[in-house]
Amino acid sequence: MRCELLAVLERSLGERVRRELARPQRAAVLVPIVGGGAPERLLLTRRTANLSTHPGQVAFPGGYIREPGEDAVAAALREAQEEIGLPPARARVLGLLDDLPTHTDLVVVTPVVAHIEELPELSPQTNEVARIFTIPLAELRDSGRWRSGIDRTDGRERTVHFFDHDGETLWGLSARIVLGLLSLGPGGAPADLSL
Repeated sequence: MRCELLAVLERSLGERVRRELARPQRAAVLVPIVGGGAPERLLLTRRTANLSTHPGQVAFPGGYIREPGEDAVAAALREAQEEIGLPPARARVLGLLDDLPTHTDLVVVTPVVAHIEELPELSPQTNEVARIFTIPLAELRDSGRWRSGIDRTDGRERTVHFFDHDGETLWGLSARIVLGLLSLGPGGAPADLSL
């Protein structure tokens, strides 16, 4: 039996008009919802500490759209295969979330939401991915588990949301992607995205 939340998310993604942004560089991430029935989980990675960008941070598999003729969906699936060994055929794309700019505002990221009925054995690319893990969607929907703070980087002030799970901290752009996804489900986002 399919999770009610998954059905609502799939319908919402198909019916809405998403925000598209133009920036000099484009990237895409795969937002994998795992499971054939409740409880559904969200798959994430922790980046290795030696990377030049976002070292040690929790992130979705993804990267730049670089291949000729490649779109966000193809890039997200390619990157997920390269980073965690997820075969593209195992991911059923549900739709795209709103484009989000990175903190530098030079790159726009397109989140590609996909459902993976049964998670195959994954193999992380060890020079880029330190850990692959999942968080139950039910936990992510709990507003009491989220906290927020103010980031004052580059002379700008912005609210940053955080979610702690199993020794990992989801925050920054990845947290905004999760909250954007959850905003489409019953009850909306568990934290205020307008902040």
